[in-house]
Amino acid sequence: MNKFEEALKKQKAIIIDGALGTQIQRNGHNVNDSLWSAKFLDENPKVIKDVHIQYLNAGADIIITSSYQASFEGFLKKGFTQEKAVELLKLSINIAIEARDDFWEKCDQQNRIKPLVAASIGPYGAYLADGSEYSGDYKISDIELKDFHKKRLEVLIQTKPDIYAFETIPSKNEAKILCDLIEDFNIKNSWISFSAKNENFTNAHDEIVEAIKYLNNCHSLGAVGINCTAPQYIPQLIENIKSSTNKPIVIYPNGGSKYNPITKNWEKGEISPIEYSKMAHLWFEKGATIIGGCCETGPEEIKQIRNILS
Repeated sequence: MNKFEEALKKQKAIIIDGALGTQIQRNGHNVNDSLWSAKFLDENPKVIKDVHIQYLNAGADIIITSSYQASFEGFLKKGFTQEKAVELLKLSINIAIEARDDFWEKCDQQNRIKPLVAASIGPYGAYLADGSEYSGDYKISDIELKDFHKKRLEVLIQTKPDIYAFETIPSKNEAKILCDLIEDFNIKNSWISFSAKNENFTNAHDEIVEAIKYLNNCHSLGAVGINCTAPQYIPQLIENIKSSTNKPIVIYPNGGSKYNPITKNWEKGEISPIEYSKMAHLWFEKGATIIGGCCETGPEEIKQIRNILS
């Protein structure tokens, strides 16, 4: 039994946290950097830990680490040594574990499961920081792409996170490579979530139904779903996913905003935290059981989701 199955035996839904980078911005810090929130692993790790604690206090059952945009290539490009890159990658997980353990020691443990730490593994395009994470157009070979992810995974595995979150994956091809690595490393507690351009296609224009069918045959993979996608597409996306898998469905869309890769800003939507939680209830009714928020969502959205799903 994997971590998802264990948790879903105790409660009907698992609540993921919300955005890390945009919440760091709301807390008064500048994340406009090729490393995004991962830059604080070197500059000020407490900035990251504070956000983890905010989400735990809001009711998150899973906190996702600051490793999304962290990679050997990204750190080396910024002038760090190989040894420092390893240190910072490990720190991204250890900060979250420390935040979770500090929180758990002080909280009322009667009314919730012990929160889980999910190591974020973003797509190759997140390292490029040029918007290609939303297209999957990398112009590298599959061998190079697998090596990129393998090097980072080898380090993250040493920190023993509870879950591995392969997130914002734009293409079926990158997901297939990740599935190979999940099997190679015998990773039991993981999800792969695609980013989608609409109800039927990933951002790389692969059919969601076909992409999920492929993932359903990845036996070690624990859950599948969608993140970093406009909320209005989620109900039909869940229907498409349900038709193609028997794995738990993970859903954590954006807060109604759209990312502009030219200005590197999120163009604000109009969805309130309460409205977002009502949509989350609909996603649950449609069949999603692991639910949270991505970019432009914060602790208030997570608090409202917990309220409405509990």
